[in-house]
Amino acid sequence: MQNRFFPSLKVRDICILGLLMAITTLLSVFCTFRLGTVVKIPLKFISVFLTAILYGPVYGGLVAAVGDIMNCILAPSGPIIPQITVIEFISGFTFGLFFLKKNLSRTDYAVRVILCAFCQLFIDMVITTTVFSLWLGWYATFTAGFIIRVPAGVIKLILHIIVPITLYPLTITLSRLKSKEATH
Repeated sequence: MQNRFFPSLKVRDICILGLLMAITTLLSVFCTFRLGTVVKIPLKFISVFLTAILYGPVYGGLVAAVGDIMNCILAPSGPIIPQITVIEFISGFTFGLFFLKKNLSRTDYAVRVILCAFCQLFIDMVITTTVFSLWLGWYATFTAGFIIRVPAGVIKLILHIIVPITLYPLTITLSRLKSKEATH
């Protein structure tokens, strides 16, 4: 029986994960929109989402974390912050948890996308703001940081719902191709 949290990989899977990490890096470097100096709206969640659906929570988290590190190296806006990298892992892992079950109907898929989007909102608004305000001192108080991050949080919530729902046909096709390849 295959472990859905940490599936074994073939050479082809390792190559696909490498491509997904490269796409995540490109999206985080070139497709990140800023609101002010502190608040970012990255689109790298798209490739992390696809990774989590195809390979499960652990690889989804790893791709998110490596994407964060690569973003800090290639487009530095400050030092590598390990706490943020851990939050990125948790975010990718969360995508994978919601989509462990394969062959979801369109309705089940949409419900999981919405629930996952609200979990991502919690991770971003509460956990990340806590790290920024309490550990790093970027905000005077948690409340101030939370209020500053609300506009970006709302935009991210909308993106985390709309984009994965529009990717439904792609995720079904990729999942079928991956499961068909696994049987050969």
